[in-house]
Amino acid sequence: MSGKSMGVIAAASLFLAAGVLFCLARPSRSLAGDSPLAGQNPTSNPAPAQANPSSETPPARTQDQNAIRNLYKPARAISGADLQFPLQTTADGVVVFSVSLGAGDEIKGISVLKDVPPFTAVAQHSLHNWKFAPASLNDRTEDSEMLVAFVFRHAVSIANPPPFTPIFPAKESGETRRGFVPPGILSIVYAGYPPSTIAMGAVVVQADVKPDGSTGDVSVVRDLEGGFVPLAIKTVKHWKFQAALRDGRPVPSKVAVAFIFSSRSLNPF
Repeated sequence: MSGKSMGVIAAASLFLAAGVLFCLARPSRSLAGDSPLAGQNPTSNPAPAQANPSSETPPARTQDQNAIRNLYKPARAISGADLQFPLQTTADGVVVFSVSLGAGDEIKGISVLKDVPPFTAVAQHSLHNWKFAPASLNDRTEDSEMLVAFVFRHAVSIANPPPFTPIFPAKESGETRRGFVPPGILSIVYAGYPPSTIAMGAVVVQADVKPDGSTGDVSVVRDLEGGFVPLAIKTVKHWKFQAALRDGRPVPSKVAVAFIFSSRSLNPF
């Protein structure tokens, strides 16, 4: 057999051997490709995913906090007595009281937070004839405290109203973490006098103070015919408050405001 023939036979043998090896190797690669661990490092296989408790707990706590806050109802004024503008003065001013209420809705005490004679005495005398409802938690009434402001402004004024100093009923920092601290009054606006009446008397409205300090709804406690109520409601919505605290946490509260109007016919100017 010639050398050329032997070379051809050798090449064919090598080609056949390579084909056999390829066929033997292919099933193992197929099995590896079908395995769910194909292309992954067995040692780096992550553990089964677990729910993150920290991402689920806050909503549950928030709902609980909202439920507790919704069960708390602040003290409120139910009725207010009439009050006449003192004739012996030409001044204007705002008197602010803190009214302490017992769980049985009785007035336990009245503290003067802003004193403006001679308005303070007549306002405090009127306040004893008001009716209140105490605060409650889970429908159980409790001793509480409420702010009441009396705004005296002449029907016709020739001077700008006096400046208002903010009222902060909050006690010392340690005490603010216990019990109830009434809301603060940061700024006020005086109500105007209706143009089509000469009536006089008191209008009492009540502002809801939200836990963030903003003013919510304003309700009427005592009406006075002649267009006074819309002016009173509009005015109180421009007042600025600081939120009340209960055990150191902001809670909803209410502030009653009495606007005392003099009569144009009795105006001393």
